[in-house]
Amino acid sequence: MSALDRLSTLQFSSQIPDIKKAKIEIFDLKGNKLGEEIEVLFNPAQYTLSDSPRYSKGRRHSSGKSKMMYQGGSASTLDMELFLDTGPVLNASGTGNKAATDVYDKVKKFRELVQVKGEMHAPPIVKFIWGSLSFRGVVTGLKSTFTKFTESGMPIQAKLSLSLKEYSELDAEKRRSPFESPDRTKCRTIREDYNIWDMAKSEYGDMAKWKVIAKANNISNPLEILPGTIVKIPAL
Repeated sequence: MSALDRLSTLQFSSQIPDIKKAKIEIFDLKGNKLGEEIEVLFNPAQYTLSDSPRYSKGRRHSSGKSKMMYQGGSASTLDMELFLDTGPVLNASGTGNKAATDVYDKVKKFRELVQVKGEMHAPPIVKFIWGSLSFRGVVTGLKSTFTKFTESGMPIQAKLSLSLKEYSELDAEKRRSPFESPDRTKCRTIREDYNIWDMAKSEYGDMAKWKVIAKANNISNPLEILPGTIVKIPAL
């Protein structure tokens, strides 16, 4: 039996310290807090922060070698795994026992973080807070794996693989990419990991301005744009 199973089966309230739980706060594109924050059931065992600069090949010199040109830093990413357990809980005293509940009700709150929100026309902004870490971004990947079930088939344990991409305002984008500017028309290529909302955020500092790009390219449904499509980014 794993440590996670033992914790879900038997809890000694007098021996468990007051542990600070990680939480996720949810915001709209204007920075207004939305709804109820999500508190994780178990803090992650580890998380990974990734940063990488962007380079492109410049013109070839007389020597035949091309010069690598710095194009700015890409947005930071945060990856982690979270465990959810809603199995039965038995206290040492035999009182205050809790019956098992469907873990999908917990998973559903995380799935809402990758769904388009009403007038935002984009997923919400989130802030993952735990200890010294306060990471503001958008959820770019969520994989839910259900690992334990009751005899009736109700899931009571799940593992979530969560990926976030940093979200920053226009000033931060200008500092990150000093050679890029929203005051001239540019062209960008749609990729599986870089869509029209990402373009609006990186070029204008505001995901909500995806409509500017859509109008300039006669795009009626951004979800139907195929990877490899070149779109024009108009100047503001």
